[in-house]
Amino acid sequence: STTCQQQLRQKSSSPIPAPVLSKWYSIFGKSTIGYATWLVGGIIVAEGLTGMLGDAFWGSVNHGRTFDTVDWSKFKTDDEEEEEEEEEEEEEEGTGDEEGDDDDDDDDE
Repeated sequence: STTCQQQLRQKSSSPIPAPVLSKWYSIFGKSTIGYATWLVGGIIVAEGLTGMLGDAFWGSVNHGRTFDTVDWSKFKTDDEEEEEEEEEEEEEEGTGDEEGDDDDDDDDE
């Protein structure tokens, strides 16, 4: 009978070591609130992991088709290049009013 019980223990042993299970039970398994905390924490972690994996998969499948991954320089026209050059020239010229603002708005006479 003793060897039969030992065989049952060996067959039904968990892949998780007994000290780990005992520690888990002493922290989370003894009370309802501890177990609920374990469940909520596990659900949040699992959601985070599945979300990250899902986003990574989606990004790899749709690379080059989303707004962030499209090479927008392929769609540039000559008109847009001319507009950008004009904007750069205007920025270089500037208005010249920033440095010496002589307009006295204080009205201190």
